[in-house]
Amino acid sequence: MNLRRPLTLVLAISMLMPVVPLQAGPHEHTPLEDQMEIIGKAFRSLRREVRDPAKNESAAELVAKMLQAASKSTEYEPKWTADQPADEQAAFVAGYRKEMKKFVAMLEELHAALKAGDNDRANELVADLRSQQRSSHREYKKPDDDD
Repeated sequence: MNLRRPLTLVLAISMLMPVVPLQAGPHEHTPLEDQMEIIGKAFRSLRREVRDPAKNESAAELVAKMLQAASKSTEYEPKWTADQPADEQAAFVAGYRKEMKKFVAMLEELHAALKAGDNDRANELVADLRSQQRSSHREYKKPDDDD
């Protein structure tokens, strides 16, 4: 059997295919991104659990996890800081930290509401946290940072 013809055909087709550049590897996360990932995963679960009073203990544990990560997040600066004008960077970081402290205060209130069994208030706070998260991300998260 002559393999020369099929081999030539495969070689010709492979030469016509577009060259795809190799990526450098997985994206390296900053410490802030690591903390935000913890908050995001816990928040997704929390939004489901807070609706069920039987899950208040579990929801409170998620809030405690979020509180720890959010508190740690205040130690870091957003990646987008470097893209801000030099004379505005300090104000940008101060604004970010102020919003994170507000987020932490809301989490503390949510934790207390769950411990007290006040699910109506807990649900209101989850909605408020979601709104605050969205507005803060618009302000302090680089638009193409969806990794």
